[in-house]
Amino acid sequence: GGGGGGGAEPDVDPEALMMLSSMGFSEPHVKAALKACGGSTERAADWLFSHADDLDGAVAALGRGGGGGGAAGGGTETPCEDGVGEYSLVGFISHIGRNTSSGHYVCHMKRGEDGGWVIFNDQKVAKSESPPLELGYIYLYRRDDAPR
Repeated sequence: GGGGGGGAEPDVDPEALMMLSSMGFSEPHVKAALKACGGSTERAADWLFSHADDLDGAVAALGRGGGGGGAAGGGTETPCEDGVGEYSLVGFISHIGRNTSSGHYVCHMKRGEDGGWVIFNDQKVAKSESPPLELGYIYLYRRDDAPR
């Protein structure tokens, strides 16, 4: 045998559950997100982060998707249909120095309507004519359809 409880709620992938829970989300929230997103870990992660300000409300809006025996039903996937997900680079962090034991980190950010780059270097901020895009350590993106 195997330990299913016979309920209508489908099982979730234990690896996906563990991975998303390790990001700080509760098990009921993760299960609801995975169910709403057809089991896709990537889409569920996006859903969780997109609703992080009120996960209880978002799970409740799914219509019993998060806990205690909802009937299999609805068939609507609108909670996770959130557009094409196009992003634009808005900044990056890079390291200046020979190795990680010496030197320091700086941040380049796009500013203004013209998309010019600015470098933040300790207490100094200056325009950056040719930022070293290929040397980024961490890249920062903004979703193109996100409110500004």
